[in-house]
Amino acid sequence: MTLFQYPFRTLAAALVSALFVGSALACEPEADDCVEIGKWELSLGIGAGVRTNPLEATPDIPLVLIPQVNYNGERFFIQNLDFGFILWENDTQQFNLFATPSYDQVFFHRWNPSNFFIDSNGFATAGRGGEDEDLPLINTGGDKELIAPGFKDVQARKLRNRRMAGLAGFEYSLTTALADVQLQYVTDFTGIHDGDEVRLALAKHWASGRHNVSTSIGVIWQSSEVVNYYYGVTEPEADLRGTYSADAALTPVARLDWNYQLTERWDLRFLANYRQLPDEISASPLINDNKVITVFIGGVYHF
Repeated sequence: MTLFQYPFRTLAAALVSALFVGSALACEPEADDCVEIGKWELSLGIGAGVRTNPLEATPDIPLVLIPQVNYNGERFFIQNLDFGFILWENDTQQFNLFATPSYDQVFFHRWNPSNFFIDSNGFATAGRGGEDEDLPLINTGGDKELIAPGFKDVQARKLRNRRMAGLAGFEYSLTTALADVQLQYVTDFTGIHDGDEVRLALAKHWASGRHNVSTSIGVIWQSSEVVNYYYGVTEPEADLRGTYSADAALTPVARLDWNYQLTERWDLRFLANYRQLPDEISASPLINDNKVITVFIGGVYHF
């Protein structure tokens, strides 16, 4: 139901599975668009991939196993850790109550220690040695060059814990012949950062034979409370660059998802996601890149 997917959503889906018993068909089984109400759809992607980590001196995140959990009830639905309740719908529109985890904490925490455990790079920062040590130089644009101060990388600092927030609000979707439109407004109901997000996406789907392709582009607006909670730098965390506080930010995103059906249970999948970090985020002393790229290729087994 959204542009973003979180590997740890599987746990939440399992916790609510006991609430649903039995299934029913929302249409005739022979119909091409028939949806079986009350049926769980489980799949597991196995392959190789990576999500680049924009945090300074922090390794990228490997992607090996990607679970997928879907449930569609008469009113209630689940997609991984996205939960929704349909308030109103017709043939082309849907208006839902919606809940989802926050996204930005994925750069600070790993959902699986075997895949996402981060070791310190272990290199000395500038200025840690003696007076004769070669230090990097900063070109000031004139004839004079200054010695760079001894900035501490992220791994050398004592950062506060960036926790996952629970977001809830409303979701509106519209299906047209040209594209699908999705608009979400969510706010933090867990009191982690008390911020708001607005997400707008345009998606297009193609199916031909065994091929199924989905593309989407969108933007995510995050309030200053969200941006500062994850990317702001407080006094105890600061190095010689000082503290950092940001305004609200608008982040463009794009996604390509290609599936090829190999057998009844196996698909071949290629996924690519691009997230352009705005100046409000990339200017943070915690960040050393202005983009996040996610790529995965592998097989998907449907249970």
